[in-house]
Amino acid sequence: MRLLFAILGSFFALALLVVVVFLALPAERLAQVALDRLAEETDREITIDAATRPTLWPDLMITVTGLEVANPDWAGPTPLLRAEEATLRVGWGAIFGGEGTVDRVELTGAALRLIRSGDGRMSWRNGATSLLPLILREAVMREARVRYEDAATGRSIDLRQVTARVDLDEGASGSAAFTTSAMAAGQLMELSGTITQAARFFEGNAQPMRLDLVWPEGRLQFNGRAGLGSGAEGAVALEASDLTPVLSLLGREVPDVVPRLSGDALAVTGDVSVTEGGSLHLRDGRVGLGETELNAAFDLVPGEDRPLLRGTITGGRIGLGEAFDMTALAPDGAWSRAPYDVAGLFALDADLTVRAETLSLGALALEGLDMRVGLTRGRLVFDVAQIGLAQGQLAGQFVINGRGGLSVGGDLLLANAQAGPLLQALLGAAPLTGRGSASIEFLGVGDDLYTILDGLEGEGDLSVGQGRLAGVDLRGAALNAGVRAETTEFDRVLAEFRIRGGVVIGEDLRLDAPWGAMIGEGRVDLAQRETAYRLAPDLWPERELPVPVVIAGPWDALEVVPDAAVLEARAAAAAEERARAAEVARILGGPLVVTVPDEEAEPEPPVDEETED
Repeated sequence: MRLLFAILGSFFALALLVVVVFLALPAERLAQVALDRLAEETDREITIDAATRPTLWPDLMITVTGLEVANPDWAGPTPLLRAEEATLRVGWGAIFGGEGTVDRVELTGAALRLIRSGDGRMSWRNGATSLLPLILREAVMREARVRYEDAATGRSIDLRQVTARVDLDEGASGSAAFTTSAMAAGQLMELSGTITQAARFFEGNAQPMRLDLVWPEGRLQFNGRAGLGSGAEGAVALEASDLTPVLSLLGREVPDVVPRLSGDALAVTGDVSVTEGGSLHLRDGRVGLGETELNAAFDLVPGEDRPLLRGTITGGRIGLGEAFDMTALAPDGAWSRAPYDVAGLFALDADLTVRAETLSLGALALEGLDMRVGLTRGRLVFDVAQIGLAQGQLAGQFVINGRGGLSVGGDLLLANAQAGPLLQALLGAAPLTGRGSASIEFLGVGDDLYTILDGLEGEGDLSVGQGRLAGVDLRGAALNAGVRAETTEFDRVLAEFRIRGGVVIGEDLRLDAPWGAMIGEGRVDLAQRETAYRLAPDLWPERELPVPVVIAGPWDALEVVPDAAVLEARAAAAAEERARAAEVARILGGPLVVTVPDEEAEPEPPVDEETED
């Protein structure tokens, strides 16, 4: 027994000596012992500024300040991780042998910087081994900042005020569950999920994963497979009324149309895959936005200068509601001079096929869309095979070119359409009704709508069948009898025109009506919104003495009146005739009565010359 007690006493004394030796060492030295062991495993320099007295049992647990884990040399001088304060719990096996792991780490005021180089190297890996499972086996971060930079794609993600908790089952080889909250684009975002075999995920190997991203105006869910810095594939479900936070995470600006649709909730479902090379693919996609319901398939692939978007949009309807309000084009009765920003045309190239049932642009409805949309180096081209418009068919090409400034042009044909519904949708009124066709070829240059219209060049023609002009009585005005009716009935209107410097010039308009015909010429100033047109009678009944009609003035106050010059000339001719008759009567010595025919009276029968003699 004495021998047994002596042996136990010796072991106790030895253990006590070990404890005394550790307690005698400075806290910084004890912490550095554990960190040096990790440095050997990670091949990274790990330093601290200071440390407090550690707890030795059951594991070594110590709080340090100024913890810093270096990035590889190629990633620059900024460390992989720096924390104002860190509490580490390290198993004794990590110090005296075995796996180099941190059982638990609590970080306050941490900055985590992850870098992926252009050739695919990752700052959080040491060769084929990831460092993050060593640091994040069980971790809590408070008031942290996380930044991810990808030189291969040019994307970056910057998260601030990050609070996160990560739990790994069975160490680094087990599954991970995490919850995270952070500020992005001024909004709080929360991310939670699970990853199978976290270590393999951090090494870039795809693992089963579930993610749930929530922000005040939306939610994004992913269920599939992914690996850090590599590809991902799975089912995606998105519901949002504001995409700003998500687009900001991806380093993208919010398209101009999004704020104008902010009142509508966006819903997207489909199968998404992202390759390691940075291409994005959507299949079996369904998109809902307000009145819009579409089926979509897209491929977004990297290009030499910019990404390329290829895909198809089929079925369903596109409803943009009041997002494109025509009245906004001319506030206060004048064309807008607000400059257009065409920088978005250079964000990517695109090749899209669109076949949709309907497209609603506020009051304007398009049906049976079949067109191809191409965007190449800032030049957007709409090749329209056919679009149903105002019960007719629209075809041709429309171009928006942002190269060297903004220009717009097109070559369009509208066949067999109803003028009334079309003008009602565009102008809010239908001054002309009837079914007809029109074609136009045009080009305009400028940074705003007014400048484009002021310099517009082009030519075209117009043909309208039986219809009416509302609020205009051309026959009554031509007879100088005031307005007899509220409309002008006609059988046909034909016209050809050219556009020079923003002025529509027409020289051969013809209007055929049951009561006669009129031919016209004049100008329409598009930029100033003014009209000066003259219609002259042609092929009228002989008993009527019509005069030309002038249509002139600003568009919102047009006047339709008889040609004053003709009326003055007729009055002067009548006065001259009376003066001549009076002179004849004086010479003959008797009264001679001259009667000027009344415009409403029946014409006198011709006088037989022999009877007169």
